[in-house]
Amino acid sequence: MGLFSRKGIADPHLPDLTTKQADKLRALCAAVLGRQGAAVTDAGDHLYGDNDQKYGLFAISRKAATLSEKEWPAMVEQHFAGFLSSTPASKATVEELHAGVYPKFIAPHTMDWMESQHGPSAYSYVRPTARLPLLIALDSPESVSYLTADQVEFAGGADLLWDKAFRNLTDAGPGQPEEFTAEGGSFLVFETESVYQASWIACMDKFVESLGYTPGPLGALVTIPATNFLCLHLVSEATSIEDIKAMLMFAGTVHSQHPSPLAPLLYWWNGSTVENISSNEGEDVNLYLPDELLSVLQD
Repeated sequence: MGLFSRKGIADPHLPDLTTKQADKLRALCAAVLGRQGAAVTDAGDHLYGDNDQKYGLFAISRKAATLSEKEWPAMVEQHFAGFLSSTPASKATVEELHAGVYPKFIAPHTMDWMESQHGPSAYSYVRPTARLPLLIALDSPESVSYLTADQVEFAGGADLLWDKAFRNLTDAGPGQPEEFTAEGGSFLVFETESVYQASWIACMDKFVESLGYTPGPLGALVTIPATNFLCLHLVSEATSIEDIKAMLMFAGTVHSQHPSPLAPLLYWWNGSTVENISSNEGEDVNLYLPDELLSVLQD
């Protein structure tokens, strides 16, 4: 499990590369996609297509970092070779949508940009969750595309498609945890290659059930610092302020360095709902602990 550190000046969106290298890679990817008929806009950690598709660059940047720059053009061509066989959301059948949709968080500033391009009504089905926008995305081997409200209605409506999206998420499984300890605190880190990993916070009961965990009456502490991370600490009598500090430290580090950050915040799942219990003001972190959690920490 890496925290995306790198010697030298790293690109703020693709930290495995320098800014100059990242610019070169983005230009190569845009050129390849352009030859395949997709006009794209550079969005830092991804390219956004005029067909409402998102082409993530995190995985390809990691691959590029292991190769010489002379090898990049061929690698990029190969990486996007499957694009023409992928079905964008606007052309997918109802069956393809039902089989390929997942719930996916996006950063609030990305949501603002998308609404500015298409109008707020285009994503009227959005579910604000954990203080973040949760959308329905169509997954394909080379891209992720966010469904519009019209596409959701075409596929049977929001209630049905949300059900399909969460069913696909749970069928994919939660991944394997790795224990993280720091300065007396500990928790589990679920880091996967899936950009839908953080979406499990929207169905925490299914998450702990799939893991075979039995949460106590005070539920769990959770963070989702980036799209492919979920960190979990089941609250018990042994829970301490050190556990909270460790989770906040880890979330802050990943959030500041990851190319697809979500939130450095700490959440409490009380067994039924998820609520935010921290905030950030510059470098300062504020905690708002419910009385139930305070009683555990003070024992």
